[in-house]
Amino acid sequence: MKTAEMPTVARMLDDAGFHGLLVSDHLIYPKELKTVHPGHESGKPFWSPETEWPDVWVLIGAMAAVTKNLHFGNNVYIAPSRPILEVAKQVGTAATIAGARVSIGLSAGWMREEFELLGQDFDNREPRLNEMIRALRELWKGGWVSFGASTTTSPR
Repeated sequence: MKTAEMPTVARMLDDAGFHGLLVSDHLIYPKELKTVHPGHESGKPFWSPETEWPDVWVLIGAMAAVTKNLHFGNNVYIAPSRPILEVAKQVGTAATIAGARVSIGLSAGWMREEFELLGQDFDNREPRLNEMIRALRELWKGGWVSFGASTTTSPR
């Protein structure tokens, strides 16, 4: 499905009475992947390198603006590959537009290339995620975001 079609699909799901919609995240995706994908026997992801990866929070904000009841979340947000204040602001903005219909699931990530292309350290992503979880809970206290996190990662 094309990114531009997602708000229309969200509106249809909302009208049909669905509860929620999840959006997948990768900030950047290399054409050639060396890291083994942890979820498949082949070690390769089930999507092609040409798959569209829109910004999760921009897309959620756009879909929230055209729906009334549909809840939104992500399939896992690779938080440690990004600056914490940027994460807090983007998610908080989408959640404000959605009026408390947003949840976030965080992960340390699995793809070394993604971290390297972003200039982030892959090897310390788990401690960074744990630090981010504590900080985001404080930043979002009393706010619109429902919060879940996982520190489970793939083998290095």
